[in-house]
Amino acid sequence: MNKEQQRFSELWTYVESHRPAIEAALGASLPLAPAHVETRFNEALEYSLFPGGKRFRPVLTLLGAELTGGDPAEVMPAAVAVEFIHTSSLIFDDLPCMDNASERRDKASLHEKFGEGMAVLVGLALLNASYPLVFANHSGSPEKAIQAHSEISECIGAAGMVGGQSVDLALVTGVGSLEDETAAPNESIRNLKTSALMRLALRTGAILSGATYIELAALSRFAQLLGDAYQLSDDLIDMKEDSEIFSEDRKTLAIDEGEGAARLKLETTVSEAKRILIDNFPSSDARSVLVQLTDYLAERRA
Repeated sequence: MNKEQQRFSELWTYVESHRPAIEAALGASLPLAPAHVETRFNEALEYSLFPGGKRFRPVLTLLGAELTGGDPAEVMPAAVAVEFIHTSSLIFDDLPCMDNASERRDKASLHEKFGEGMAVLVGLALLNASYPLVFANHSGSPEKAIQAHSEISECIGAAGMVGGQSVDLALVTGVGSLEDETAAPNESIRNLKTSALMRLALRTGAILSGATYIELAALSRFAQLLGDAYQLSDDLIDMKEDSEIFSEDRKTLAIDEGEGAARLKLETTVSEAKRILIDNFPSSDARSVLVQLTDYLAERRA
C-alpha cells in the first residue's frame, strides 16, 4: 500500500467495496436501442460509460444516503442516474462546438470515435434515462422521488450544467460578461457544473433516505465548497495551460493572484467544507469517508 492509499484508506476501501455494484447497476440500466433500430448507438453508449474512472459521483449518492441514515442499496438506481448525468456532461463538454477535446480518460472522445451526431444522441439518451431512475425502489414514498426528480431538473438547467457550460464558453472565447472583467471569476461562478453535480449526488441520496431540511441545507453548502475546492485544485494543476488559453481579462485565481494565494484559498475552502460536515452530522463511517474525499480532491496532482 503506497502513501496515498494509506492516507485515504477509508475512502479507497469504500470506493472499491461499492464499485462492483455500481458497475453492475450501470450495465443493467443502459438505455439501449432495440435491435431493429440499432446502428452503432449501443456501442457508442457503452464506450461512453465503460471504463468510467473512479465513479466518485455515484459514490457521493451512496454516502449521502448513509450520512442521513439510509441504505446505499436502496439508492443505487439514483446513483446510476447521477453517473448518467455526469457522463452526458463530459460528452457535451468535449464536443467541437464546446471544448473541442479529442481525448477523454486517455482514449478518443466519443465524438472523435463515433461522430458528433452520435455523441449528441448518446448524451441526450443518458439524460433522458436518468429521470425515472430516482423512482426505482421508492414507489411507497413518491414525494421523495418527486423531490429527487426536481433535483435532476435543477442540476441540468441554467443554474447548473447548462449555465456552467455557457460560463466555460465565455471564459475560453471572451464573449459575454462575468462579474468584474478585470478580476478572476469567482470559483462558484466558474464551477456551476461541478458543484451542481456534487449537490445532486449528495442530496439525491439524502432526499431518498428521508433527510431533514437542515441536513439537506448543510449538504448543499458542503457540495458548493467541495466543488470550489475541486475547481481551485484543477486551476493549480492546469496553471500553465490556462494561462495560454484564457484571454487577458479571463483569468483564474491561480493565474491572477499567484499560486500561493490559490493554495491558501484552497486550504480555507477545504477546512470550511470539513467543518460543515463535522458540525452538522454525527461521527460515522460515511462522514469519515467524505472528509477523506474532500482532502483527496484538494491534494490530487492530476
